[in-house]
Amino acid sequence: MRSRPSRSARSRRTHYFIAALIPALIVTLSITGFVWAQKQVTVVVDGRSSYMKTQASDVAGLLTQASIDVGAGDVVTPAGDSQVSDGMTIIVRHAVPVTVRLGGETIRLDVVGNTVADALVAAGLDPSSNPAVTPSLSAPLVDGMTISAPEVFARVSQAEVAVPFKTEIRVDPAMKRGARRLIVDGQNGRALRLFRTLVTDGVEGKPIQTAARVVAAPVTEVVAVGGTRLEGQAAVAGSGRAVRVTASAPKGGRTLRVEASGYAPGAGGADHTTATGAAAVRGVIAVDPKVIPLGTHVFVPGYGYAVAADTGGAINGKKIDLCFANNDQARVWGRQMVTIIILD
Repeated sequence: MRSRPSRSARSRRTHYFIAALIPALIVTLSITGFVWAQKQVTVVVDGRSSYMKTQASDVAGLLTQASIDVGAGDVVTPAGDSQVSDGMTIIVRHAVPVTVRLGGETIRLDVVGNTVADALVAAGLDPSSNPAVTPSLSAPLVDGMTISAPEVFARVSQAEVAVPFKTEIRVDPAMKRGARRLIVDGQNGRALRLFRTLVTDGVEGKPIQTAARVVAAPVTEVVAVGGTRLEGQAAVAGSGRAVRVTASAPKGGRTLRVEASGYAPGAGGADHTTATGAAAVRGVIAVDPKVIPLGTHVFVPGYGYAVAADTGGAINGKKIDLCFANNDQARVWGRQMVTIIILD
């Protein structure tokens, strides 16, 4: 009598299939697990970027895998014990060894930076206060370079200076020609000025004024000059008005050949007040004080008696500018050569 097998053949075949499938699954899971463990990261070393795939669990392991050396003075962001995640960026900045010479002192530093200015900051110095640094503040850092930073400090000082007074000339037709009368005695004022001087290695630079304050204002000198009659006018005593007269050339005096132009107050930017403070009216002329001193009385043919009471940027040498009542009169005069008579 034949005995029945304890298991069917089909059951045994299923057992063999499962036994063969398990190793295949283990191999497949190990391969796919390796792929899943790959993480893509960006590594920036001293400004240069690169991309890599890694299975490292932390930043330190990734740097070891990438053969990136990190010293004690270098900076790694994030820190070495940080976990690596897919898509993260790791920044490595290597320190640059430099020597800073500050006056008689030598400082050796490992600087994490790009320029000489960064090295000065690392040394505890203010780059903006030391313009004599060599190489220049914007020069790139190089391994082993020497930076010279002379000892610089600012010295603040103050000084009291005189403020010159101005002179105002008033024409008084009632006074004799050539006469002068002091109405107000001019006095210089006083001002306090503050200066800043850079001292580099004991050598003082040029003082630079930083502020000024008037302590006492100057007093304007007022001088009356007489004897000047405007051409075509003469004061009528007690009438408060003027009548037309003809101005004739005086006898005597020193002659001077000049180029005479005409101007009117307010025309072409001309001021209504002269350089001496007197009002710009007919009978006032602008001169070069080196040729004709201010306050001098003159006679101009075709214009009449006048007083030198103004100056001008274009009035240099033997040139004069005649003040007229309006622009039309000044335009009629134009520019011409005349021989004037200097009366005093």
